Amino acid sequence: DDQILQGYEILGPFKSKDEWELAKWLIKNVGHTQMEEFLHLPIIQKKVDPAYPTKDKLLNAIDALPQGVDWKLENITLTGDVLDEEGNAMKEELELWYHDPVECIHELMGNPIFANVMKYTPEKVFETNSCESQIINEMWTVEWWWKVQVSL
Repeated sequence: DDQILQGYEILGPFKSKDEWELAKWLIKNVGHTQMEEFLHLPIIQKKVDPAYPTKDKLLNAIDALPQGVDWKLENITLTGDVLDEEGNAMKEELELWYHDPVECIHELMGNPIFANVMKYTPEKVFETNSCESQIINEMWTVEWWWKVQVSL
């Protein structure tokens, strides 16, 4: 929050954008053992001198970053169109992971990073002037947003 208020680039526990880019690359592309070996290379320790000299410190720094909205889990049963030996529709138990959309909106609207690009009203966007084919490509173009506006 202090970084935002003072107009600094938001880098969390990282000293620079370059250090953040290195951390992001390591997390996405390198396994834990190789990450530890990389961070212990003398050239990395002497020339780069990252704020996270070990894999554990890097992972702790990543874990300390703001997480946003919590994931929710719901176990669901889907009935398919394939029949079993007895002629009954087969069912499958699945995990459905999702975010509560209202919590997502609250998180986004409260984030100062998006202050200048936030949309507050729904829009209906169409491919042509005839309004036959609606384009739904952003949160503010879905019907749900119109329904929420009515309830406010």
